[in-house]
Amino acid sequence: MSQARTYALSDPAAIASKVKAVGGPAIDPTQSKGEASADGVTIGWNLSNGQILITIISKPWIVPYSTIWSHIETVLV
Repeated sequence: MSQARTYALSDPAAIASKVKAVGGPAIDPTQSKGEASADGVTIGWNLSNGQILITIISKPWIVPYSTIWSHIETVLV
């Protein structure tokens, strides 16, 4: 089971730097699609028209989705 959310994205390069700074996976802001894994969590992203669609593809069963979204939103918002 996966979950997805869409967020406004003003500066992909700045977001990629923030993700790396908080210990997240290295993501390439020049790619419109991608996938990255860290700590057993795999996310995918899709950039389009100033928005990013993030999908939590897989995660350890013990980690709640809300915890992952909280970490993602800390970086994106």
